[in-house]
Amino acid sequence: MEKMVLAIPGSASGSSLFTSSRSIFGCRFQRVVNPSIRLSSKQVHSAKKRQNTLTILAQADSSGGCTRLHSLDGNGLESAVGSRTQLVQEPEVLKKDNGTPGAVSVGRRQALILSHVVAGAVALDAGIVGGSHPARALMQTGNEREEKITAGSATENLKKRVSTFTLDNGMKWVVLERHNAPVVSCHTYANVGAANETTGSTGLAHLLEHLAFKGTRIVGTRDPDKEAALLDQLDDVFYAMEEAKEKGRAGVVQQLNKKFTELQGAAAKLSVPNEYGSIIERQGGIGLNAQTSLDSTEYFVSLPANKLELWMALEISAGRTFSDSKEVQVVKEERRLRVDNTPFGRFTETFIGSAFPNQPYGRPVIGYPDDFERLGRREVSRFFQENYKPETLTCSVVGDVDPVQVEKFATRYFGSWGSSGKRFTRVPQPLKSSRDNCGWDSIVRADGDRTLRMNLPAQPLYMEGYYRPSASSSDDPALTVVNELLSGGRLSRLYKRVVIPGKALSAQSVESFPGDKKPNLLLVYGSPTPGTSTDYLANILHHELEDLASKDVLEEELVPTRKATRAGLLEAFGSNRSMAKLLCLYEATTNNWLNLFEENELIQTVSPADVQRTAALLFKPSNRFSGHAMPFGPDMSV
Repeated sequence: MEKMVLAIPGSASGSSLFTSSRSIFGCRFQRVVNPSIRLSSKQVHSAKKRQNTLTILAQADSSGGCTRLHSLDGNGLESAVGSRTQLVQEPEVLKKDNGTPGAVSVGRRQALILSHVVAGAVALDAGIVGGSHPARALMQTGNEREEKITAGSATENLKKRVSTFTLDNGMKWVVLERHNAPVVSCHTYANVGAANETTGSTGLAHLLEHLAFKGTRIVGTRDPDKEAALLDQLDDVFYAMEEAKEKGRAGVVQQLNKKFTELQGAAAKLSVPNEYGSIIERQGGIGLNAQTSLDSTEYFVSLPANKLELWMALEISAGRTFSDSKEVQVVKEERRLRVDNTPFGRFTETFIGSAFPNQPYGRPVIGYPDDFERLGRREVSRFFQENYKPETLTCSVVGDVDPVQVEKFATRYFGSWGSSGKRFTRVPQPLKSSRDNCGWDSIVRADGDRTLRMNLPAQPLYMEGYYRPSASSSDDPALTVVNELLSGGRLSRLYKRVVIPGKALSAQSVESFPGDKKPNLLLVYGSPTPGTSTDYLANILHHELEDLASKDVLEEELVPTRKATRAGLLEAFGSNRSMAKLLCLYEATTNNWLNLFEENELIQTVSPADVQRTAALLFKPSNRFSGHAMPFGPDMSV
């Protein structure tokens, strides 16, 4: 399923192709000025009086966010983001979660906070923004709507309202109680992604995401028994057709294909298209969607608080029949649109496959075309049964709810699912104890030549990845800071030293690519200026990376990253959807939602020496895989 992201013309480090880089803590919110949003003259005048301070003016809406979120500084209006923010489709080079080969895993800290997630986050008051406490904030949510309070107080108050429970079958739940509006956001994290697929069955995780809400025995069908019988007949014809293809019996294939089409039409008459989504929408739900990455699959929606039980009733039955046999064609078309007919899509797929040969991270999330032909309902059902188990799922519920009632609903609808008699217990772990000593020794690099060159009918693009350990590495916080120093905003090195002087049209970095559960790449990429080549840009980038690895990093250079880390976390507090995602991610991936806050503190402790040491390990020619996308025509090297 496709997601829209904020356009970022001229932002951070020039025009961006990738919008990840763990922007929860990097505070890299991509902003677009929308002239349809206006501040009052009083608000503008008030903001201009505060030199070098940031004021966020929010108006609460029913989702716990706001309809308008304005960012101002000493120079007046800088940007406006919110429900009216201009949204554009992300460039084809890298799609976040629509299953294309360049999909960046949306892991911890990589969860991109868009306008609807950030909205209503924190109202920074002039009385506490200035002076020696830039991170102090006035929270406008839940029980904290009283006085000006510090960021630490806001964090502690929020922690007190979080509770957890684990069902006997192993399914984990996190509940954040906040009663400022009668709404609730629900997020489900399935610890299964494209990396769980086997060779020859690529695209299953993404296809399953598409099928998840297409049909059940209680939703989306006019006669479940008749439809089930037709689906079984479709299975028989499909696999008989596959066998005939292997034996080269063209006539039989033609006959079976005709019968398959007839059965497909009969089954379609019994189905009610998109009934799941229609029910959610009619009951006041918004934002129903899902996303698939190499590491996970996530499902999310926001609802009126009194529809929580309805969501659980629908969720437990979702995807159990996988009845839409036409969805494979939808995925095929999506691949043609995002990859086959897009130069940078083909380049990114080849880049990943070459950097991770014969590895799970080397396969595209959306899958290969040849594998699509072999995917039937039996393969999808088998993948579901093997991977979608209660112990692989974590759910979070944030909003106007009673935790006791949430547990009763969860037990009623999910408690008997997949029960094996084994009782699971939750054992929380602090983030430090769940991390490796470093993880550099576990990296598997590509053999031979690590340079990819492709001629494409497109503008030139240079991309290089440096092999790095997984997110569980003890060096992960330092790698976060390294990434932010490179392209974390207008004070970042690539922007000041490469983009501003006109050495490149753009230059940015992505902290973890294409996932982060396993060893992956810290990606650096850019577009050369007209008349120069990708090799010329590569030399410029190498000089900057070597400079970071070999020269002392000043303490003052880390201050913006530390402040952005706190601000990014605080801004997430005000959005039900954002907190549902973050709490769910950290509970699922670190076995303790409190690590969301601990990771923030770990980043604060990263020293200049840590940055230089990590950069020296990372930015070595022997650790690099590079890719040159060049237009057709004569060599333009300088």
